[in-house]
Amino acid sequence: MSYKERMIKGAGWNFLFLVLAAPVGYFVRILYANSLTKVEVGLFYAIFDLVGMIAIFRSLGLNNAVIYFIPKFLVQKRLDLVKSTLSLVLIIQTLMALLMAFVIYLASPIIINDYINSQSQFGHIGIVFTIYMLMVFGYYIFDGIKLILFNSIQGFQKQKIFSTCNFLNISSILMLSVIFICFGFGVYAPALAYTITPILMILFYGIIFFKNIFPEFFSEKFNYSKKLIKDIFLYSMPVMFGSAGFIIMGYLDSICLTYFTGLDAVADYRNVAMPTVMVLSYFAGAACSVLLPMSTEMWEKGEKKNLSEGLKKILSYSFIISVPFAVILAYFPTVLINLFFNENYLTAAIPMSILSFGIIFVSMNNIVFNVFNGIGKPHLSTKILYIGAAFNLIFNLLLIPRFGTIGAAFTTALSYVLIQVLQVRYLNKFLDYKFPIKKFILCVISSLISIIPLFVIKGMIFNDYLLILLSGIVYFIMYLLLILVLKILNINELKSLKFW
Repeated sequence: MSYKERMIKGAGWNFLFLVLAAPVGYFVRILYANSLTKVEVGLFYAIFDLVGMIAIFRSLGLNNAVIYFIPKFLVQKRLDLVKSTLSLVLIIQTLMALLMAFVIYLASPIIINDYINSQSQFGHIGIVFTIYMLMVFGYYIFDGIKLILFNSIQGFQKQKIFSTCNFLNISSILMLSVIFICFGFGVYAPALAYTITPILMILFYGIIFFKNIFPEFFSEKFNYSKKLIKDIFLYSMPVMFGSAGFIIMGYLDSICLTYFTGLDAVADYRNVAMPTVMVLSYFAGAACSVLLPMSTEMWEKGEKKNLSEGLKKILSYSFIISVPFAVILAYFPTVLINLFFNENYLTAAIPMSILSFGIIFVSMNNIVFNVFNGIGKPHLSTKILYIGAAFNLIFNLLLIPRFGTIGAAFTTALSYVLIQVLQVRYLNKFLDYKFPIKKFILCVISSLISIIPLFVIKGMIFNDYLLILLSGIVYFIMYLLLILVLKILNINELKSLKFW
């Protein structure tokens, strides 16, 4: 199968299940928003984000190393090294997870009193401590093992199977959340659902992996060598520091909001604004899961030109797809919040509008970072992410105390733009990539022109469901016509689907 076919089929399967997972994940947020108090929702995400930041010290960048080394060793036909890599990564990560969980437990009095409940919004410290312990000794440890398994499937480039991972994971969270809420577990329901789900995923996909994907695992020899460990860590450590920057970018807003403004703002930002706009990154997410292992294979085989051309088209399609959705989200934030959540969350409307444009660049950033990691240059990702994270931290500290979630959203959006500018500079150096600025400007102009009819529609229709439906149809038809007329999108190219 050619790279073109593999890319299209792999991205297609991933995109399909990402689209299926999107409403499921959104139902989880809606369920929490309408079944728990705003402070309880904020409490869960404050702890969840804290655990997410600390996860970098659990993974040590080894999850990406699994995705990188599996196709590398498969090209060399060294199944023994594949087994050795997976075994070493599992052992190291499990030990690190247990160690970090113990450290987090020792720090619990300070973290709970001076950070999570810094604004004294949650009166029952015992409940906070129970949820904290559940997430640390349950979710934190088992989620690490689950991710190794998922990354191993991705490394073997079994895209049909890998594409189902996120869908089944979030579906399990939704199902368990409903069960626990119905049985009266209340504020404990999210933590229980997120803790049990990784265990179920490990059991289910573990059987598939050892039976169908890598049945030779138990028969192959385990080769422990200092050279292998050295090679793994030479790759993973830059990835770890890069991932630290990425995690900081992802969770720093929530951390600062928790400390400076309290749990209500966290609920607005993490349960409504950010999850809604992240829908824009699904196309990029589908491409990324295929790009990292495939770019490694192509780089190893010296197919630099094909990789560069494929990357150029993927980035263009990502931008073309993301822009109109960003405009719609920015134009109808209050309508969407009223439809899916409740009036208590209307304060998330402005941050949602701001973030919708930043997420366009998140999609492109993720694609490029996967290529950098895939060609064995994770240090570039690290360097760029830390510049972006430093920018994000400085302006969060300046803006969040005064402007709250609006300041967080504005800072994050600018950080993503900065990262894209830095990425283009290095892409020019390694892959002769030229940023198609003319095409992107025309795309933005088309998206803005297409919204003009919506001003008329919004004044004529007062039913929210009908308003969203009709506005979406008119907007996307007009946008599609404009990008075809302006030759931003070539219909013949679209028919041929020549990604490579």
